[in-house]
Parts: sequence; structure tokens; C-alpha cells
Amino acid sequence: MSTLNFNIDMLEWAANNIGLRLEQVVSKISEAERTQKKLLAGEFSVNQAESFADITKVPFGALFLDTPPETLHKPSIPDLRQKQNPEPLSEFFYEVLDDIQKKQDWYVEYLIDSGFKSLEFVGKYKNFADIDTAIIANDIRKTLNLPIQLKTKTNRENYLKLLIERCEDVGILVFRNSMVKNATRKQLDTSEFRGFVLINEFAPAIFLNMQDMPSAIIFTLAHELAHIWLGESAVDDLDIYGNNPIEILCNKIAAEVLVNNGEFIQAWSEFEGDFLLIADHFYVSKLMIARLALTYGVITKESYQFIHNTEYEVFKKLPKKDGAPKFINMVPGRNSPKLTRVIVNQALSGNMLLRDAGRLLNVSPQNIMKLGGSN
Repeated sequence: MSTLNFNIDMLEWAANNIGLRLEQVVSKISEAERTQKKLLAGEFSVNQAESFADITKVPFGALFLDTPPETLHKPSIPDLRQKQNPEPLSEFFYEVLDDIQKKQDWYVEYLIDSGFKSLEFVGKYKNFADIDTAIIANDIRKTLNLPIQLKTKTNRENYLKLLIERCEDVGILVFRNSMVKNATRKQLDTSEFRGFVLINEFAPAIFLNMQDMPSAIIFTLAHELAHIWLGESAVDDLDIYGNNPIEILCNKIAAEVLVNNGEFIQAWSEFEGDFLLIADHFYVSKLMIARLALTYGVITKESYQFIHNTEYEVFKKLPKKDGAPKFINMVPGRNSPKLTRVIVNQALSGNMLLRDAGRLLNVSPQNIMKLGGSN
């Protein structure tokens, strides 16, 4: 087995990157005293070095440097969170962002090499000033073949699934997860962010924080679609008290995509502002109607916040479904169903190594074979 030799200063710098001593990081890699002694001397196997880089959250290649870099690069994205004085984005967020960017970069390269053309709707309204939000929303609805038949909305999870399928059918990658990759100890927090979107003319990518309520996730998805048509990458918290003009515009477009203004105002008048009756009319949730009512200006932010908090308390008390879904069944949703199919097909056809496919999808090579059997 080949041995890699690293500068001790580099190893100590990497350990300090996560606030630990080198001895503490080494103990996470191996409990064997003999192995720890080698690691502390800078002698690593490839697998041990990869584990060290993963634990310390530094690029694998950085370990080969003679001296530590002045700053450690982090992936970047416009921060359009509107909560007052938000905390800096966490390491968990940056791990997710880095993971999605790598997947998107691979897929874009694949599309270009395969002769695919760019998507005309990405940034279609980027340079338009004072355009009617209904025009953008109608273009989104037309592109995604919306609205979906109302009766399918009675199940929020199924409605979200159908919306995602429509997105992926036109070339938008949708990733959804409640944690960093498959790390159950690294749960995401909706108070930090609800979603983000990475613009690319060949394959825009949306990430949805699945810690949220299904109805809220549906609005987040529509909000991120608005960003795509405007050509604006962003991380969002969809806080109602912000006044960022891009976020306000995206909220208006999202509302129009889900239930247009005319339909909503007519129902609001007909049912005299009764949230439950209006929700039943459109086969959506009370929370969704409250969000639309806020966006269309017929209720106050305080009224919406009260409904949101009430619904969230109900959501938290819902009984968990019996039995956890099989891990293999969660992989496509976490990695975009379209992207997962392409990577698995490339691996099984011999165009990429099973090991490389597994790294992209955060699974073992054996699970790539299982995914191929389920396609």
C-alpha cells in the first residue's frame, strides 16, 4: 500500500480548521496506537488521508502544500436571506453547497460533451425592467405544464413530487434533503435557510431543505423557480419581514405560479376570507393559502406569522410514519432523480468508474449496482 507523507504543520493547520488538536483528529481515524503514531508523523495511506480531509473539511489537495494557505476557499452564493441580523452561514450549509456544486458541474460537463443545448428559460427575464410578474409566472406555468389537476393536491407530498417531476422533465435538477449528504448527525435548520438555487444555462439546480413543512417546501420550490427565470443564484430563508426587491419579486412570482391572483382574489371574496374553505377549494393547505394571502396583500405579516407558528406546532406533533424508508430509495431524491439516472447509466455502461459514480452520489459502488437494478 502506497504511503503519503505530509508536512506536520499542514496537518496541525487542518486540525485547527475545525478547532481540534492533531491528536484528536488522528484518534477519529484510528484507535490503534501504532497507527496513530504513524499518522502523527505524517505517514498516511490514501484512504486515511481522504478521511483526514473529510473530517477537517479541507480540500484533499491542500494537504500536499508545504505551508498553510492564508485563507480556505469556500463555495460562494449570493446571500438573500432576509431575517434581521442572520447568523453567518454554517459549515453544514457550505458542505451541502459544495456537494451540489460538484454534482452540477459534472452534469453540465456531461451535457456539453453530449451535445445538449442550453435552456432558453434560464435568465429569460434577467434584463427586463418593471415586467408584470404574471407574465413571468405564466411562462413558468407554460414551461412546466401547470397547473397540475387540483385533485392531485390533496396529498401535499404527492403534489410536491409531481412539481419536482415537472421541473426535472424540462432540465431543472432538484435536490432535497434534511441533512448533509447522508450524515444523520448533521441535520439542516430551516431557521438558517429553506432552499437555494444555482443558475446554469444548461442545468440550473435547486436544493430544498426537507426539514420544512411540505406546504412551505412547495412555496420554496416555486420561489426558486422564479430565481431561475430571473437568472439569479441565491440562498433564501423566505423570511416575511425582509424588503429585498429580488426576494419580494420572487415571492410574487411564486404565488402566481401556484394560484394566480385572479383565481385567489375571487375565492377570497366568495368564501369571505375563510382559510379552510379556500384551502379546500384549491386542494392545498391552510398554510399555503395564508402565504398566498400575505403575498397578495390581504392579510398582515402578523396574521401570517400566527398561522405559520400554529401550523408548525401541529406539524411537529404529527406521528412519524411507521418504518424508515430504505436508504437506496432515498438516494435519487437527495441527488436529483435525473442526475442519479445519468450517473448510474454512465457507470453501468463503463463510461465512468463505479467508485467515481459512488462518490458523486455519496453511496458505495455496490449501491450503484442496486440503483441500476431499480431503474
